[in-house]
Amino acid sequence: MSVDAPTERVPTAEPAPAAAKPAEKQRDAYFSNAKLALIVLVVIGHSWSPLTGQSFSVNAFYMTLYAFHMPAFILLCGYFSRSFTGRPDQLRRVLTGIVAPYVIFSLLYGLLRIWIDGEFSWSLLYPYYLTWFLAALFVWRVTSPIWRVVKYPILVATLISIGALMMDLPGVFDIGRILQFLPFFVVGMFLRREHFEYLKRPFIKYPAVVLTLVVVGLAYAFAGDLNTNWIYFNEGAEQMDVSRLTALPIKLVLMAVSVILLVTFFAWIPDRTMPWTSLGEATMYAFLLHGFVTRGANYGMGWFDNDFVHTAAGAVTVTLLAVGLAFLLMSPPVRWLTRPIVEPRLDWLVRSRDQLQPSSRPANVNS
Repeated sequence: MSVDAPTERVPTAEPAPAAAKPAEKQRDAYFSNAKLALIVLVVIGHSWSPLTGQSFSVNAFYMTLYAFHMPAFILLCGYFSRSFTGRPDQLRRVLTGIVAPYVIFSLLYGLLRIWIDGEFSWSLLYPYYLTWFLAALFVWRVTSPIWRVVKYPILVATLISIGALMMDLPGVFDIGRILQFLPFFVVGMFLRREHFEYLKRPFIKYPAVVLTLVVVGLAYAFAGDLNTNWIYFNEGAEQMDVSRLTALPIKLVLMAVSVILLVTFFAWIPDRTMPWTSLGEATMYAFLLHGFVTRGANYGMGWFDNDFVHTAAGAVTVTLLAVGLAFLLMSPPVRWLTRPIVEPRLDWLVRSRDQLQPSSRPANVNS
């Protein structure tokens, strides 16, 4: 997003079986609004990254944002993976919606590095920039049936996350993020729609805002001393020059902060259809495409070397441009133009849905 994001489909609901197709057309406005808000925040976060070194305010908001926006995306991925059992039609969606875009955009971002780094660099084993999310989503999605047979899934996933922090994590498939973000995915798998509705009750909704303001204040005071890899979830304790004994309480505090921010976010998401709600089903486009702009503007064109962007007015301008970019990349013309690479059709390689559906014709008992 991370995406650093998703929009998992990053993040869209698992397609329903053929018998349930009429219901598939009825999208839940609440989740569409949530996905739309999150992808906008992802683009903003990547746009803020070059500004954090010279502004305590931007750094505080950046650290706060990263403490919850990818966990929220991942939680929604888990929520929409509840029905995943590994059926052929579901596996087809994994191949066309996750694996194929991962290969395509790994290559495209490898080509981008010719401009940025002066050399072509492409490796499917080592995700570059936001492509880590697709690799992680593949692992989470295909292993989701396992969590239904684990007795204490959230506890086990949390212990795995903490255990990963205690290791020196390799970069292959960005395994650190896969393991450390895992609890958010597993929590999402066991949530129901009424849990999100419960968050909107006044005794949760309003105190959550107060706690969020406290978090922002603490981020302003202390975030400058915190290694950003703590919120990227991609390295172990010793890789961040922290002892394992010290790392554990920091990890638990940061997870508690994430929970506070997640509650606030989901409590305040509108539960009604608005003019832009439908864009929440096109977040994959903004997620995969915005990196070319944010990466190119920073490293390719040097726009962030301009003194203006490091002023308060400049930070606001960057934020507004990021919002505009997110909406532009989800617009119908951009989606039409880039659909072959964002949502590739693999009919030449993968069996069609009709071919994957079992025959409904009764067997001929006389044959």
